[in-house]
This record gives sequence, C-alpha cells and structure tokens, in this order.
Amino acid sequence: TTTDLIVQQPLDPSSGYFRTNTNVGEIKGQGVEVDLGLNFFRSQEEGGFNWNTNINFTANETEVTDLGQETDLIVYSGFGNLGNAAIEGQPLGVIYGTRILRDDAGNFVVNAIGDYVQDSQDGVIGDPNPDFVANINNTFSYKNFSLGFQFNWTQGGDIWSSTISTLLGRGLIVETLDRENTFVLPGVQQSDGRVNDVQINNSDYYFNNILGNISELQVFDATVLRLQEVTLGYALPKKFLEDTPFGSLSFTVSGFNLWYDAINTPDGANFDPNTSGTGVGNGFGFEFLNGPSSRRYGFSVKATF
Repeated sequence: TTTDLIVQQPLDPSSGYFRTNTNVGEIKGQGVEVDLGLNFFRSQEEGGFNWNTNINFTANETEVTDLGQETDLIVYSGFGNLGNAAIEGQPLGVIYGTRILRDDAGNFVVNAIGDYVQDSQDGVIGDPNPDFVANINNTFSYKNFSLGFQFNWTQGGDIWSSTISTLLGRGLIVETLDRENTFVLPGVQQSDGRVNDVQINNSDYYFNNILGNISELQVFDATVLRLQEVTLGYALPKKFLEDTPFGSLSFTVSGFNLWYDAINTPDGANFDPNTSGTGVGNGFGFEFLNGPSSRRYGFSVKATF
C-alpha cells in the first residue's frame, strides 16, 4: 500500500517556529500478519485439563518513495545529527547520524593512533524497524484453576543506546574486565591504506571509540525475548456460592514484563530495548540513559450476580 507521509518537519527558527506537522511525501508499505490458534488438549469433561495456544506473527516493511520537496532527506525526530530520518529509497525512520569514514572499497579508516576516523558526512547508521514480532500465548486450565503466560519475540531492529556505550566506555561492566587486553580495529590506515595493525589498549578501545563521537559505534541490535505476562486464576466452585448473591466469583494474580533478554547486547548491561528516548511522538530506536521499563504486578476480583 502507498500512503501519505506525515512527520514533524524542522523549520527555520527565523520563521518564529521550530517544527510543524506536515505531509511531506509518500511511503510504500507491505506486510503480513498471521494469527494461529491451537488446542493441544480439550477435555470432554467439565473441569478436565485444557491447553490452548495462540500465536501471532507480524512483519512489515516500508520504503519512502517521495518526499515531494527539493530534498531527499528529512530528519524528523531526535537531533539534527542524530535522529530518525525519512530518506527516499530507505525504510521510514532509519537512524541517521555520525559514522565511520570508509575508503573507496568500503573499508573502515583508522588514524595513526589506532582509532576510527569520523566521516565528515553523516549517514544512515541503523534501522530501528524490527524484522518481525511474534507473540506466543499459552493458557492452561484444570478444575477451577487457570494459568496463562505470554512470550514476546522481537527480532532485529537497531537501537542507539547511551546506557550501553557509557557502561562500556567507563569500564563498568564485565565485558571490560580484561584490562590487559589489546585491540586492533579492523580497517585500513588513513595515511597509506595498509591494513591496520596499530594496537590500542582496553581504555582507548572502549572510551575513544565506543563512547567517542561516532554514533555508528553506539548502535546495537535490539532483538529481545520477553516474558510479557503471567496470570494465575481461581474460580470459586459454584457450590460455595449457593447462598450468596454471586453467580460466579474468581480471583486472578498477574505479573507483567517479568523477564527479558536482549540477546545481542552485552550481558553485563542487562539492557531493556523497550524504551523511548525521544519521548512522546513518532521517534523510535533511541535510548538516552533512560530507565528500563517497569515490572508490574496486579490482583483482580471478578464477580457476576
């Protein structure tokens, strides 16, 4: 499908305004959604054991086809040199920022002291759009008890993380414990194009590069497996309600966001990609030392008369 592209467009401050919501072009999108329900066990007797599973799978792709103006780039969220961008031919919302300089063959360029060189031209450094999102919800019931739990799997999607890069750059997590280790950054020397062989120490690698001024080095894969919800319920047997005004009475305890693992980020960071560093709006894929999403618990009572 092709739809209008409406984003916050920056304005010249001399106009008296900084940004405006406007239709700047067109976006083409395609996707698939699959929902599957399975009954693994279905008791023929009341109060018997039942097990059913629901699986939901979604995958979407977008492409900016026209910006309708005298430009092929609009950074509409974040900052001018680090934000979500609408770029013709790219997915909507790609991360645009400072990047590593590359030679004509695409090799990273390294300076004389062994650190990466920043390209003078910013560019696309990541895509926050996930490859797919899958949810698996299981429900078990036996007699008056019910148990349900839901897992969420988000595959791919990049995130620019200040938390991870700061923890690495300051040497505060287990991934930086080997202080005597040396690094040789893959790439070629800026001076003569030879394969880089300059060794740098632990501090220079993490502080000068990961925590340095090149935003591309602070982009991580946001794939995450999450235990989204667990519920345990109990329905009071009807024989106990015979002399009461209730037709049914049930109790449920629940927990939300109980566990997660962002498998492609450093284990020591215990990082949660479920965050929005740009606040309310259409920006996504940024984390500016934000706190992780909360773990929540609940208790509910349901009654009929």
